[in-house]
Amino acid sequence: MTNYSKYHIFAVFFILLFLASGCITINEKDSNVSEATQMAFELTKMAFEMEVNAATSEAMQPAQEQPAVQEAPQVQQPPAAQVQAPSIAPATSFGVPQKWHGGSCNVACYFADVTGDGKADFIAHDNGGIFVLPSTGTGFGQHTNWTGGPVSCNNECYFEDVTGDGKADFIAYDNDGIWILPSTGSSFGTPEKWSGGACNVACYFADATGDGKADFIAHDNGGIFVMPSTGTGFETHTNWTGGPVSCNNECYFEDATGDGKADFIAYDNDGIWVLPSTGSSFSAPEKWHGGRCNVGCYFEDVTGNGKADFIAHDNGGIFVLPSTGIGFALHTNWTGGPVSCNNECYFEDATGDGKADFIAYDNDGIWVLPAQ
Repeated sequence: MTNYSKYHIFAVFFILLFLASGCITINEKDSNVSEATQMAFELTKMAFEMEVNAATSEAMQPAQEQPAVQEAPQVQQPPAAQVQAPSIAPATSFGVPQKWHGGSCNVACYFADVTGDGKADFIAHDNGGIFVLPSTGTGFGQHTNWTGGPVSCNNECYFEDVTGDGKADFIAYDNDGIWILPSTGSSFGTPEKWSGGACNVACYFADATGDGKADFIAHDNGGIFVMPSTGTGFETHTNWTGGPVSCNNECYFEDATGDGKADFIAYDNDGIWVLPSTGSSFSAPEKWHGGRCNVGCYFEDVTGNGKADFIAHDNGGIFVLPSTGIGFALHTNWTGGPVSCNNECYFEDATGDGKADFIAYDNDGIWVLPAQ
């Protein structure tokens, strides 16, 4: 657009703005009409003269020079780094061990976010019930009995968010089926029977469909059957592998691809195989690694990139093989040397920074090595 056109638009806009602002008022008296007409004439004349002067001035200026009248300066936006959400720096090691609690568990220990604040809490299944010690990010708080009395799981206890409210629920696999005690954030609610079935090989609970709710995954003789969670119950089962499958050493269900859906991970004699979830089935097996674990294998997101990494507890330490979404990268010793858990090792985000930490349940208490 030429400067002449710009001034033309400016002049017309100025006149209309002046008229609309109420500076020119048309009423029934002839004198006021006459004054308004005269004023409008003068403004039109001024606008015309401005256009002529602008056109003349533009014609006299060299082509490379800027127009005599600059447009209003634009408000500069802050640098992108200031307006974008801060990204999580990927972790590359586990920090110095920190003793977060000196207690133990009579029946079993678990670590899951039952309070819904993004930090994995210490859950102690003791003789008197399920006690929760909320994580503060730097330690575990005072214990509270969330069941109010003794409870038992005839086969297995789990803590996963099946209701989809961001809080891990208490899941009891009993002889007569699957019972859910929803977390309220400060206690577990009344038991609700969500399924009357059982698992021939093993039961798992993970969000395979990608809707934010942990589904019931039953490894049976005919394959891997998934019963999606509705938030209030489990739907009809579907065979997601289409036929029998086996894990020579262990089966896992974690999101290794980073698409929000838990994948089927099989630890076999010849390595680690991943069957990505499509949301309604598991795809063809893909060999992501040919190694094995001397002590134990785990799959959790310790790097903080949204993908479950391969964690190998070997004789020399804890080795992490970060997930790329299509495979596992080269291993790195995150502890720098041998480590042991006298009772059990866990990998959950206790600090709340989006990276799973190394939690060691030893004879003298619970130790946390933050991912950093």
